[in-house]
This record gives sequence, C-alpha cells and structure tokens, in this order.
Amino acid sequence: MSSAGAELDPSVCYRHPDRTSWTLCERCGRTICPECQILTPQGVRCPDCVRETGGSVQWTPVADIAKAKAERAAKAKRARDAAARAASRPRWQQVAINVLRPGTTVPVATWTITMLTIALWIVGLFTAGVVPGGLPYAVLAASTNHAAWIWTYATSAIAYPAVISPLPILLFILNVVFLLLSAPTMERILGRGRFIVVFLAGAMAGAALSVLVGGVAYGVFAGLFGLIGCYLVLVWSSPPARNQMLITLLINAVIALLFGFFFLVIGGIAGGVAAGLLLHRHDDHSDSNRAAPYLLLFGGVAVLIALAIVRGI
Repeated sequence: MSSAGAELDPSVCYRHPDRTSWTLCERCGRTICPECQILTPQGVRCPDCVRETGGSVQWTPVADIAKAKAERAAKAKRARDAAARAASRPRWQQVAINVLRPGTTVPVATWTITMLTIALWIVGLFTAGVVPGGLPYAVLAASTNHAAWIWTYATSAIAYPAVISPLPILLFILNVVFLLLSAPTMERILGRGRFIVVFLAGAMAGAALSVLVGGVAYGVFAGLFGLIGCYLVLVWSSPPARNQMLITLLINAVIALLFGFFFLVIGGIAGGVAAGLLLHRHDDHSDSNRAAPYLLLFGGVAVLIALAIVRGI
C-alpha cells in the first residue's frame, strides 16, 4: 500500500496515499491518517512501528477511539432526551409507565387477575349468582351449554359460584390468598409474558380435562398449579429447590383435592409442565422458531377443549 512517492510527500499517509494528513509517527516520522494512528504510552505511532516494538499492550487506533467516544456520546444524548421526555409527562402517566413496562418487578398480571376475580365474585353476589349482562365468564360444567362456550375455558379461571355459603366462601378466600402468596414470585421469575401464557395454559387444560370427565371447572386453582408445574421443570436440576416445590405442590394439591378438584388440578399441572418443557427446550435452542413452543402448547390445549366440547354436546 505504501510507495516511495507517497513517503516523500509529507501531506499524505504513507499507507494510504489517497488520504491527506499532517500527523506524524512519533518514532519514524512518517505521515499517518486517523485510521493508521495508534495511541501508545510513547505517543502516536504507525502500525509498522507498533509491530516492530512489540509488547503486550493491545493498541487501539485513534480512529476507533474517536468512533467509540462518538457512540457513547450519542447513547448518552438519547438517554438524556428520553429522561427529559419522561419528566415532561404528567405524574399519573409516569407512574403507569413505571408499573406496566416489561422490565418492572411489579406483579401487574397477578394483581389484575386478583382484582378481576374479586370484582366478578362481588358482581355475582349482588345478582344472586346469575351471570350479569352475558359477561363472558362462567362456571364450566359438562351438563350445561357453557361447555360449548370456547372462551370460558380461559375466563372460568376467574369465575366462582357467588353464594352465601361457608364452603364456597372458604374456597374463594383460600384461592385468593394462595394466588397473592404464590403468583407474584412466579411472575418475577418467569416474566410477565410467560407468566400469563403458563397461567392460561394451566387454567384451560385443567378446565378442559375437568369438563371432559364430567366435572365442573372454575377458580384459579388450575392456573396456579400450571405455574407450579412450570416452575418445577425449571428447578428440577436443583435438588433443594425441586424438593421444596414438590412439597409445596403436594400440600396445595391436598387442599385442592379436598374440595373435589382432582382433574382440574391434574390438568393444570399437566399444562404447566408441558409449558415448562417446551419453553425450556426453546431456550436451549435459541435458533429455533420463537413461536413454535406457544403453537405446540396451545395446539395441545385446543385438542383438549375440542374433546370437552364434544363431550358437553
């Protein structure tokens, strides 16, 4: 790349004769352009002098340093602009964004499910247990036409019989307490998006299996056991965490089974375990299709729902 003519001309880089420069190598005195300028403890030197002197220092061309500084300055400017825009928003918008942004640890999904569950139970209580205004939630049962309402396999997770009776009220309170104690941790571990996916998969699989065998399906039990099943898959390789989750699963399963929700619990656990295995496999193969585990998961749930609808009909 160098030539005798170029070396005699002090206005051009000796390695790039088409580039004008007035910077000289501190060692050999030859002209070097910004790309060839290497900043060393002894001053600016050319690549040939750096190679000749050797050493263990990793040299960085001056042009690369300038580029890195420019990138850092641009990034800092974008951050300042974003902060200024955020500060100019009304206070209520700032609070809402901080709560709802994907990276936050606030268990928004858990709170939303809990508030919907309580609100719909109170509405049902004041309407004598009748579904008001055709709201798209219902207690599922194979003996009713609700089994053919596809959406209720998801919304039945927030539905409860709103009656003044000790056993249903006790069940409702236990479910809400269990939800508030367990779900926030799961939401932080899984992330909001996967938390919702796993909860829905467990709730829908549990409801479909329960209706398929002729039972009833309602409440957050199936969705919560789906979350426990998924988390159990994630910690299976760690014996202490695995044993703790198995004990938790057993205790809560006994409580659920005492209320007659055997197939609802089994379906929820199956949905959660399936979600955990598919998502774990997807994470191990980062080059795989991102939508594949979700399609397979809800494809299997759809088959169960179809069988339950046929059973109901």
